[in-house]
Amino acid sequence: MTFRTLLLGGLLLLSGCATAPLIQTETETNPQRLGLWQAHQGLLQQVEHWRAEGRAAILAQGTGGQVAFDWQREPGQQLLNIRTPLGQNAMQLTQNAQGVVLIDHEGTVYQGSDSEAMLREALGWSVPFDAMHAWLLGLPATQSDAYSLDELGRLKRMHSNGWRIDYQRYTLVNGIPLPSRMELTHADLTLRLVVDRWHL
Repeated sequence: MTFRTLLLGGLLLLSGCATAPLIQTETETNPQRLGLWQAHQGLLQQVEHWRAEGRAAILAQGTGGQVAFDWQREPGQQLLNIRTPLGQNAMQLTQNAQGVVLIDHEGTVYQGSDSEAMLREALGWSVPFDAMHAWLLGLPATQSDAYSLDELGRLKRMHSNGWRIDYQRYTLVNGIPLPSRMELTHADLTLRLVVDRWHL
């Protein structure tokens, strides 16, 4: 089974799924944790250049698979590479001031101006790409996101855009705690992300 077949098979389950979005019920109220959270956000908001290398497991209705990812982001541009477990290129997305370029596993090049629209066209499913870079750092994507914090004032669980994000482990990188294991759930789809290496 090719990467594309596996990914589409798992992700397209959502497009016809009638399961209601997860309800946003969590709002942190502990004043001590909120104070630590404000300080933690200040550290994260200073991070403008980063690179995350890791793995993702895709689980959907008893089927699944794994991919490796390499995501680089800096002001004005970002590059996301996705590879199979054997190291074969599966997809590359580049976004900068000139627009968005997506290259699929067959080497076909797509150009446009909207990364989420291009991923939706390629996958047949809406990928919250613009929100995921915030989630990966351990930040809310919008002011309406509901969340709870751990005892150190870091995100523990968050509800955002119909997704639930559980932060299971953090790693200290240059004095900043960054997520190294997280689980994202939407209806019948689960994505388990492990960041093996952070570069700041």
